[in-house]
Amino acid sequence: MTKKIEINEKEYDLSHLDVFYHTFIQNETKTSNQKTYRCLIEFSHHCFTKSPNIHKGETLNDYDTMLHYKTEKETRIFNYDRYELSKKLPEILKNMDKQKCFFTSADDKFLTISIQRLDGTFIDYEIYFSLKRSKKCDVHIFINSAYAKDVNYKHKERKKIRRKPISFFVLLKNTLENKKIKRPK
Repeated sequence: MTKKIEINEKEYDLSHLDVFYHTFIQNETKTSNQKTYRCLIEFSHHCFTKSPNIHKGETLNDYDTMLHYKTEKETRIFNYDRYELSKKLPEILKNMDKQKCFFTSADDKFLTISIQRLDGTFIDYEIYFSLKRSKKCDVHIFINSAYAKDVNYKHKERKKIRRKPISFFVLLKNTLENKKIKRPK
């Protein structure tokens, strides 16, 4: 990933989103020994950019071209709020094993944590990720996207989505053992 970008003559450092390794340790229980998982954690540019809101009729043309962030596959919009929140991601991810994880409708996994903004208010920060076995370590964790939950967003079906949590260690173990990860019912 690019180490920094410049927007309106201001430089934004992205080094906090560099790929890194982290080891998660699952404590010993009465039925299993302690397990160690060495993971590679990588971030998508979706952690600090957004797409135009098509539900509001937005297009890229509605945004200053200085905010356009281009990759080989797409052009998105640099988002100041996502950028500021992304600075918390490495520390949050080093503690993923202490959070409840859930499935999305597309079978990605996600976690939501409550974090305090600079102004003192609290928000729900949603982090979407996928897992795969890795040749470099045990599991590659790819952060697909991360953003503050939109309190104004209404789910199309207008019914409450009931989700059950799944242990992060179950996700790691099943990924490492090439087992299908079953969505909790």
